[in-house]
Amino acid sequence: MTRLPPLWMSRVVAGSGNIGNSEEIRKLLGEPIPRAADLNTLRPDIAAMFATGGVLQRIAKKLGLLTKRKHKKIIPAHNTIACVDDEETLYVGVEFLEKYGEDENLLAGILAHEWGHIISSLPKGVDWSHLTWDELYEMRRDEEAYADGFAGRALYLMGYKVESMMEFLKKLNRKRNPKLPSLKYHNTATRVAILQASFEAQERAFETAGKIFKAPKFINQS
Repeated sequence: MTRLPPLWMSRVVAGSGNIGNSEEIRKLLGEPIPRAADLNTLRPDIAAMFATGGVLQRIAKKLGLLTKRKHKKIIPAHNTIACVDDEETLYVGVEFLEKYGEDENLLAGILAHEWGHIISSLPKGVDWSHLTWDELYEMRRDEEAYADGFAGRALYLMGYKVESMMEFLKKLNRKRNPKLPSLKYHNTATRVAILQASFEAQERAFETAGKIFKAPKFINQS
């Protein structure tokens, strides 16, 4: 889902200021930050999503209220769905919005997943280069699973449905080459199960709380 290196990946920059291409550096970096898009060149309806009061800002405000954690800004980008960098800037894909921008439930799920990375307990600025590829990917899978779990809970708390996010993951899986399994995420069935289970767990918690607080008050007869 994200195209940015995970938050625990240290950034390594060559002396010239350009990102190096060595195996060691690419191991640390993961995938590159997506190319930002010029708001002035976007379709008016897409540009409006990034404006104050636009759908992306509204969802981000809800997530900020839930977590007491604000992002710095939301930037339109090319060739990505969504991602977040170490400065907590959110990048949302223009092409993704052109295709799915009318599904606010899905947009909320995508942003909530990225918010899960923002509030992650993994330390930033740590050099993990001593880890093997398998260890790095295991850490990445755990981090992505946490983000999916947070997204499921957040969707319920914000009043959105989880089905759009689940179906989107299934659609991505159908397009994926089965000969090239992803090492950065758990399989799609697991991710879908995490989303559904976390959404339903939050729902049950609210139902339980509702029963407790709606219980009849006891009269002190002493």
